[in-house]
Amino acid sequence: MSALPPSTETDLPSGDAQQLASAVEARATWGRYLLLLFADVGCRGLRFVADVVLVRHFNPETIGQLNLSQSLAVQGMGLSTCGLDTAGTRAVAAGTVAPARMAATVVMLRLVLGMIAWGIVTGLALLVPKYHAIFQLTALYGLSIITGALTIGWVAQARNRMHVVALAAIATHLGYFGGVELTAHAGWPPVAVPLLLALSEGLTAAALWGWLLLTCGPMSGDLPRPDALRFLRDSLPIGGATYLRMLTIGSDVLLLGLFVGDAEVGLYSTGFKLYSLGISLIALYLTVLLPQLATVAAHDPRSVTAATNVALRRALLVTAVATPLAMFFAENVLQLLFGAPFAAAARPVQILFLAWPAHLIAGHFRTALLALGRQGQDLRLVVAAALAHVAAKLCLIPWLGIKGAAWGTLAGEIVLMLLAWQSCNAISRHLSSRRS
Repeated sequence: MSALPPSTETDLPSGDAQQLASAVEARATWGRYLLLLFADVGCRGLRFVADVVLVRHFNPETIGQLNLSQSLAVQGMGLSTCGLDTAGTRAVAAGTVAPARMAATVVMLRLVLGMIAWGIVTGLALLVPKYHAIFQLTALYGLSIITGALTIGWVAQARNRMHVVALAAIATHLGYFGGVELTAHAGWPPVAVPLLLALSEGLTAAALWGWLLLTCGPMSGDLPRPDALRFLRDSLPIGGATYLRMLTIGSDVLLLGLFVGDAEVGLYSTGFKLYSLGISLIALYLTVLLPQLATVAAHDPRSVTAATNVALRRALLVTAVATPLAMFFAENVLQLLFGAPFAAAARPVQILFLAWPAHLIAGHFRTALLALGRQGQDLRLVVAAALAHVAAKLCLIPWLGIKGAAWGTLAGEIVLMLLAWQSCNAISRHLSSRRS
């Protein structure tokens, strides 16, 4: 009996084999991204329809209370996360900690921090006189801080099981939408909305834990306390950078309010939603990229820069097409979505769209820094970029109005892009010198 023929891949020269592997990985990356993109679109649609149902069922005062209390809870969730999910994703993707053990550690830390954050947001609603009316709703929306801690979709992300991530997101939003519909039809009070949201999130969290136990085996406990505290300390810069970026991106409207009228703020903030949509799509892609770069960093840190550059070149091809198209149709889209008066925001929105490529490039190099465990350096870059954002806007808004805010955003993103690129190059040269 003749021996089996060797595989096609081993017959290829090493350079061709690497190119083939790179092409396969690129298709897999884009496939995972498209899966998450479709899930994200579905979730946004369910949230939008749920909002419509709520607006039709409750009066404007109640809607305002629901939105304000949820906003307070979201701030608490942002503080309690502390970058732990991202750090856990990196550790699981790199294979340094078993998935179940990492999940137990992250959940334990997030529950402790979550209880503190829940106490802060509910205490704020209790102590601030204008928030007294939303104390109960804030406390109930704050339950999402706890269910968020229990949700371990980041483990599936780290293991490139994006179908699990997508299904979990869709299931949560379907449950929430069903709860909103039930509240409207049954005539339940507003407190039912955050309760049913927490119930939907809790059921999804339980399903994710079932998936983890089936795929990774029984629980083995969390990390020892010194290791867990060290892990928390290492994750704090990630959480700080994430929170600061959120505040920086939202600084436009706050700074505009100091210099221009409410009408101009309304025009800009409405157009800014289109820019934010593009940013959210980029962030979705970077969640797929992080496990890939973390795996590369675990095996050969010197290869991270090359892998980042390959991924960046492919992503820039998409951005090079999407950005000019978005700029060309900006005025038409504003009129179609928001009405003819909002066409006046077209030029600032076009300027904001120019920041997309800079945001994408900076995101790639910042993800590489996280994969290499340089989160402290990433935080320093974000702080410098935040100062550049604020300084540019304070200089340009009094001169150019809402266009100045857009130019300030572009300038701040370019600063972050250049700093992140320079840092990655410096690290690459350092690793290369160590090898030689």
